[in-house]
Amino acid sequence: MDSFSLPARQKLLDFGAESSRLAWAAKDRGEPVGWMSTKFPAEIPAALGLVTCCPESQAAALASAGQGGPLCSAADGLGFCADLCSYSRIGLALAAGCQEGGSRIPLPDFLLCCNNICCNMLQWYQNLARTLDIPLFLLDIPYTAQNEPDGELIGYLRAQFSTLTRRLSAFVGRPWQEEAFSRACRGAVDSALAWQEVGELLKDPLCPWDGMELFDYMPVLVSRRCDPRTAGLLRELGRELAALPQAERPARARLMLEGTPCWPHLRQVLAPLRQANIRITADTITPSLGFVYQDLDGLLRAYCGTINGSTLAKGLADRARLCRERGVDGILMHLNRSCRPWSGVLPQLGRGLAGEGWAVVSFDGDQADPGGFAGAQYATRVQGLLEMLEKGKEAGA
Repeated sequence: MDSFSLPARQKLLDFGAESSRLAWAAKDRGEPVGWMSTKFPAEIPAALGLVTCCPESQAAALASAGQGGPLCSAADGLGFCADLCSYSRIGLALAAGCQEGGSRIPLPDFLLCCNNICCNMLQWYQNLARTLDIPLFLLDIPYTAQNEPDGELIGYLRAQFSTLTRRLSAFVGRPWQEEAFSRACRGAVDSALAWQEVGELLKDPLCPWDGMELFDYMPVLVSRRCDPRTAGLLRELGRELAALPQAERPARARLMLEGTPCWPHLRQVLAPLRQANIRITADTITPSLGFVYQDLDGLLRAYCGTINGSTLAKGLADRARLCRERGVDGILMHLNRSCRPWSGVLPQLGRGLAGEGWAVVSFDGDQADPGGFAGAQYATRVQGLLEMLEKGKEAGA
């Protein structure tokens, strides 16, 4: 039995897919539905019993299904520059009704945005607010050159939190209740801990499954991490994965995938790795959803610590620690055309990681626009990585 036939896997996928059905059901009842950015504190809408959808998760799913190209082209036709993030272009096209048969998620009645990912996120949501004539609730997290947010920044965020929750509560006509917020926070932290426990299984050199599978469950962590059922489903998955028969021998190599997956060409990306018995055992995205904290200030600090919100020194240290913990031999970097704030720093991070002894190669692509990927270049880079790894083994023999 492989991990793709595990009962818990299907339960999680069904649980994640239920989010869109819940949103449509709320719409049918006349309740407000929001669009929420990936790293917005989901604990806030959960405390108010609000249903939210994540257009980034939707864009990734559509790109995987081969619809990224047509929707990006539709955004081009609406006047949006092809240099913009392809997630935002797909989201803008969906908001304009460009998907044949209608969007899989309903149009929003309000927007929840946090700019701890990139400035493009804010511009995207401002455009949606203007064109759809709906309110935007923003949590502004300025970039800091410090490795940890200081007291002044936390005070600024605490004041915003108070204002935002008061305004959102008034908009939806539901009272803010601290106990409901505490309950949402407990659910989110428990989900984060369970998520980390699943990721820890990849430390085993004879782990029989590939860490890329974790990306299938990210929508659950994004939209439903406050749901008390999420942690239980993740722990059930962890038990079933841990019970799988171990691999007969260690993988030829263990890699860290740096960057968002190239969803339109994911099969083409993974095929040569699996043919060569190479496993992805670490990445920079799935651990970033493990928000663990003790109180409100801890929550605010946790949401400051995103991939693009970290200093170069902290980003390098975090990646090196992850590579050591997961037994990584080399690093495959996706220079994602859609994510310039992230990809722009990767060459320097790559040099730092190479200086610490890891083989590092990069390839060009895009998270949702199929036109950003060149298969021949990718194949050459993977072959180059294999050669670097073999030379490293020979030198260490």
